[in-house]
Amino acid sequence: MKKLLLVVLTIGLAVAVQAQKVTGDISCLKGQSQINITFDYQGVTYDGDSESKYLKNENLAKDSEWRTAWTSTYRTEKWEPRLTEDINKEIAKKKMECGDFPEATYTIIVKLVDIDPGSFAGPMSVPAKITANASIVNTETNEVMATIELKKIAYNPYFTAPRPELRVAEAFSCVGELIGKKLSKIK
Repeated sequence: MKKLLLVVLTIGLAVAVQAQKVTGDISCLKGQSQINITFDYQGVTYDGDSESKYLKNENLAKDSEWRTAWTSTYRTEKWEPRLTEDINKEIAKKKMECGDFPEATYTIIVKLVDIDPGSFAGPMSVPAKITANASIVNTETNEVMATIELKKIAYNPYFTAPRPELRVAEAFSCVGELIGKKLSKIK
């Protein structure tokens, strides 16, 4: 059983590493103490469908409070903070910090492309996966300095949560960790 678990984790790590691609030069962030971060959900799909179609099929969406939270507070109070926290954990040794710093020289724009909320079925659960592009832009000119492409980044498949917003929060956390690891390699 331990060998099987090790094989599964190794394959998962290999997939996560292959699912990232950096274009441009992230070394522009060298010496920066603060980096602004913003999120762009425009045109995001949910497992390949529009948000309205996803919400139409999601059982929890019948609750208008949950439906409202899905497009507002879950994003700003659960998902985005998790991503930002995990970036900051990875770049702390570089004496850099990501956050709401509109005056910073550079901004990371996290453009969400697809959010697959996964599903809950006990041991047969499917983790949430996120496809996104993190563009590092000059805040003043909007010139793109580098882009980190992240495809189908999933959280730990052994973390099972019955609620989709919690699964998505875990996937956001993984995206933040991967972005942070890329930034921590700046020399």
